Amino acid sequence: MKFMTLSTNRADFSHLSLLLSVFENSSEIDSIFCVSGSHWDKVRGLSAEEIRDENIQIDVKIRILFDWVSNAQLMKNIISFQKRLRTIVKSNHIDAIIVLGDRIEMLAVINVCLIDGIKLIHISGGETTKGAIDDKVRNLLSHTADLVFTSGEFFRNHLISQGLNEHKIINAGDPMLEIIDNLNIPEIDELNSKFKLNMKESEFVLCTYHPETDGEDDIKKQFAGLNELLQKSSQDILITSPNADKGGDYILNSIQKAAKLNNRIHFIPHMGFKYYLSAMKFCKYVCGNSSSLIIEAPYMLKGSLLIGHRQEGRPLAQSIVQSGYSYPSLIAAETELKSMVFEKNKMYYERKDTSMIILESLIQYSKNLTLQ
Repeated sequence: MKFMTLSTNRADFSHLSLLLSVFENSSEIDSIFCVSGSHWDKVRGLSAEEIRDENIQIDVKIRILFDWVSNAQLMKNIISFQKRLRTIVKSNHIDAIIVLGDRIEMLAVINVCLIDGIKLIHISGGETTKGAIDDKVRNLLSHTADLVFTSGEFFRNHLISQGLNEHKIINAGDPMLEIIDNLNIPEIDELNSKFKLNMKESEFVLCTYHPETDGEDDIKKQFAGLNELLQKSSQDILITSPNADKGGDYILNSIQKAAKLNNRIHFIPHMGFKYYLSAMKFCKYVCGNSSSLIIEAPYMLKGSLLIGHRQEGRPLAQSIVQSGYSYPSLIAAETELKSMVFEKNKMYYERKDTSMIILESLIQYSKNLTLQ
């Protein structure tokens, strides 16, 4: 079999990076790597450059952005992506597409796989994020996939309860936890030098906030409290850009304005996963609604101030404090977080040798299909 791994954004690449390296170094799997989506977005940091910095070969490029400026534009981009993806799959004789996560452009992948009989491999299935349309896409991916890898037994059982065949679901653990343990995380001096900062250990907050795309609250209400916090903050806040989701431009513009008005706000559109983990390691706590507050931060024993409903449905570690949108709610959650002490966390995301489990499973899957 010939596999193609697809990455369309910085988040899925960070999770896939070690697996991609394992694929490159293995003689037992025939695999290529395709890069599309926000990796080519200059406004959000052009994360394709990070892929090159990691010395991971990009075999195929699809330079299409999925910026949700309007429903019509998003639909047009997904249709264009689907056509080009199908051409690449056909011309490269791809037998299976490997994807991670839940982005809306994955609807095109589902269509290509279903219509052309291409196998679909889904990593990080079985999770729930009720505040984002991504939740529905993730479910579609897992239910369409021929093989699903989950980040823990909790998520595997969730898929089995939905009626999926348990023989096609493999608990491989969460990819990021393996990456954290195998990564030489940059020290704070290197972080400061890289981005011309002057952060002090445990004296700054790391923040990432994305729009909620599957709820009734408009984007201004969602971001109101955090926007006020950014404007009033007397402590350093290191903040990255939001996803290119509906409402993302409003958040991006608001962050940029806050950074101009308050010199305590340090906006870096894209840090790269190594430096993002460095900032997490040395920050006071993590704030926002990114999945990194649920997975990476608890594993690194960092407190998380989780805002709103985007991640609703995920099982939470004890180091996570939830907050509403309002400024008073954020301040109350911050006060609670500061009083907490934790030396270990009960986590539902499991630490395994994820990349090798996936590699060996794909090799065996390919052999089994060949024998049929």
